[in-house]
Amino acid sequence: MAQHWHGAPVASSGVHVRHDRVFPAKNHLVVVNDNGEVWAHPLSAGSVGGAFQLPGPAVAVHGVPPKFVILDKHHSRILVINAAGEVWAHDLDFNSHHTGNAYHVQGPAVGHASHDLEIYATKHGLAVRNANGEIWVHHYVNRNAYGGASKMNSPAIAVHGTPSRYVFKSHRRFIVVNTAGEVWAHQRTAGWDHGGNFAGAYKASNDAVAVGGVPAKAVVPWKNYILVINQAGEVWAHTLH
Repeated sequence: MAQHWHGAPVASSGVHVRHDRVFPAKNHLVVVNDNGEVWAHPLSAGSVGGAFQLPGPAVAVHGVPPKFVILDKHHSRILVINAAGEVWAHDLDFNSHHTGNAYHVQGPAVGHASHDLEIYATKHGLAVRNANGEIWVHHYVNRNAYGGASKMNSPAIAVHGTPSRYVFKSHRRFIVVNTAGEVWAHQRTAGWDHGGNFAGAYKASNDAVAVGGVPAKAVVPWKNYILVINQAGEVWAHTLH
């Protein structure tokens, strides 16, 4: 059963926020609005703090149109992958409340193919999920560069059965929330290197997620929870197992 986490409303007023521009960081919810402003809410289990802005240059507003905007929590930065497959980064400083200038993360084009559906930031690189359910990983050479892609040995993710609605990478697993609200997970059984592997799907929650009630604005994973932020800005948490 979902638990209501009390506190400040999230992404519910002011400038519009897209459903895929709310991100879970280690101890914050990060929101990027359509003006490119970055805001953060302190987050702990059961509680959501008031929003504070991280001033800096606008994110994902200028230049080549973005295809993906993601949070790289391992390196405390926002990554903007544009339609040409280029990767640009903005460092985030939660202590001094600042968003850094954009810099280019060097490497081959990422996620630019029409069948590439999502990109996930890992500790070791960028993972691309395509329409066939394949996972391809670009490993970091260093913080500012990555190499070519290698395919992980894993079953197809979010392809079979009830159509998927949300697909996340969370810790050592991929989590799939389908249109019926069921939650399924694929556990990683080896590293992100060549030959890395994810196991077959298992059911990861008894709850129906993001079905019924006030419509969801965003759905994100955080630690051992799936958080549903509804149109009223309320945060509801579903525990994973």
